[in-house]
Amino acid sequence: LILRRVIDRYAIIVSSGTGSGKTECFLVPVLDDLVRQLVGGQPLVGVQALFLYPLNALINSQRDRLRAWTAAFNGKIRFALYNGDMPDEVPISSQKAHPEEILSRKTLRSSPPPILVTNATMLEYMLVRQQDHPIVASSQGMLRWIILDEAHTYIGSHAAEMSLLLRRVLHAFGAAASDVRFIATSATIGGADDQAGEKLKNYL
Repeated sequence: LILRRVIDRYAIIVSSGTGSGKTECFLVPVLDDLVRQLVGGQPLVGVQALFLYPLNALINSQRDRLRAWTAAFNGKIRFALYNGDMPDEVPISSQKAHPEEILSRKTLRSSPPPILVTNATMLEYMLVRQQDHPIVASSQGMLRWIILDEAHTYIGSHAAEMSLLLRRVLHAFGAAASDVRFIATSATIGGADDQAGEKLKNYL
């Protein structure tokens, strides 16, 4: 039922306890969407899904899960963990060992994957740095998913800054808000009796 709602709605909040499967609630529909686009032997190129995490540790924690879900497609559905730790280049042998993951900025810029896992700071850099322009240019009109993890952290000025950043992202990627599914996840947005959930709905 949750998966059907994620696919059908353009803004949804997934709130559940830690380790209860929140990531799968958006990852499965995103992967389903990408798999349906596969035609022939060519990998998908261009960012269609932005996964935004507030901490590098949370970004890195997604590697094993994403490798497990995408490895079977032999590089046709790829992802990148774009944070400050990503090197400019890696040995060819390292990249060939994991065709499902973009391991270097050089490859990210020359052939952006459909899934980009990053944070607000790197996203900001991507919009303004000339060397990152190819990522945006290759993804024009393709953005379909924006996921905000740890949504309870977006409060006050931080929430306002994120809203403005995402408006810039939509503009830069040539995407209309009505064509993008926004998903927020959190294990700690409060219970049904308080206003946290309603405020988050209004924010989305």
